[in-house]
Amino acid sequence: MTNHILLGLYERHMKKHPQPKLGTNGDVIWHRILAFLTDSILIGLMWGVIVFAGTTFGDLGFLVLLFVGLVAILIYGFLLEGLYGYTPGKYLFGLVVIKSDGSNCTLGASILRNLLWIVDVLPTANLVAMVLILLTEDNQRVGDLVADTIVVKQQ
Repeated sequence: MTNHILLGLYERHMKKHPQPKLGTNGDVIWHRILAFLTDSILIGLMWGVIVFAGTTFGDLGFLVLLFVGLVAILIYGFLLEGLYGYTPGKYLFGLVVIKSDGSNCTLGASILRNLLWIVDVLPTANLVAMVLILLTEDNQRVGDLVADTIVVKQQ
């Protein structure tokens, strides 16, 4: 149900793949950080509700809610960028994920770039992502390099 509500809000209020402002990937580094923090807070709130609700429903209820939470996270990160070009955090800060050739981000590229957050985040708490964003020509983290995506401003 939460997933249906989230997708419904996107359908009514947000454009699929807004027009990117090419060449702005170097101008959005701080916006990317703020969008990441916003998305992290939203995901954390979702998990908080799931854990709280799960404790009141016993073991089976917790497992069901855990599954719902995992589906919600997959939709949040993987599908929204692939179908719309942004997450709520990116939308709030006027960002869009596109392929490096300027075409729309695809579902496959979104899944690939988000799966590779593991490399960006785990051993160094986002240090790998930040260093690569600052040092690569197109301001790309590991997921962006592998998926051939960039993050730019929306027009």
